[in-house]
Amino acid sequence: MGVVYKMSCSRCGTHFDHQAGVGFFCSCPTCGDSGDDSAPFFCPVCNKRFDPTVEDSLEDSLLETLLWD
Repeated sequence: MGVVYKMSCSRCGTHFDHQAGVGFFCSCPTCGDSGDDSAPFFCPVCNKRFDPTVEDSLEDSLLETLLWD
C-alpha cells in the first residue's frame, strides 16, 4: 500500500511526484527518500518542505493524490 503525491511546487513551479510506502520499504524515484505517507518531503529543485500531516503545507501545491496497494 502507498500514496503518490503529484505536486507543483508553489515556490519554484517544478512539477514532480513523491511516492511513499506504507508497511514496507519504498523509495521515492524522484527524491530517493524512503518513509511513510506522513513523513515530510522536499521539492527536488528548491528543497521546499511539504508535510502531508499539515493540510496548509500541501494545499497550494497538490495536484493529485493516488493511493495504491
